[in-house]
Amino acid sequence: MFLGKNKVLLIEDNPDHAELITELLEVEGKKEVILIKDGKEAIDYFQKAYPPEACQTSSSNQKAIRTDIDGDDEIEPQIDLVILDLNLPKVHGMDVLKFLKQNSRYRSIPVVILSTSTDDKTINEAYENGANVYITKPVSYDGFVEKIKILNNYFNEYDKLNNAGINPKPLLL
Repeated sequence: MFLGKNKVLLIEDNPDHAELITELLEVEGKKEVILIKDGKEAIDYFQKAYPPEACQTSSSNQKAIRTDIDGDDEIEPQIDLVILDLNLPKVHGMDVLKFLKQNSRYRSIPVVILSTSTDDKTINEAYENGANVYITKPVSYDGFVEKIKILNNYFNEYDKLNNAGINPKPLLL
């Protein structure tokens, strides 16, 4: 399954939101979560994790080859999902999304936008720039938990459809 035991990159500057999302994904979803707190750090992470010389693909595998990003000679597992806040310090989340989706090394990684913005223009812009899912952050704890569970279910189905050669439709929560 897509979100079985895979690696999720969470790009979120709010420590309370980051803690809740991480807890839900690690404890309930058994995911490994890497937390990044600003847009510049996110771009730097991808440039180190997926350098051009390590990003060879084949027709059967469109994801980048795993690589050593911290110099310890250990191969780092690829990122299977990005959860991206829009209102980030240093580089705005929409610019991070554009960076990811305009670059052939990263564009196959599904990106979930998690934002407080309910503005139709922002939501449309996110989808136009390649977001797979747009989630409006709920105010309540229970609402947050419910949306993360729905997200988990969506990506379990996403993986099945994608493996069958069917392009999954974007999701708005």
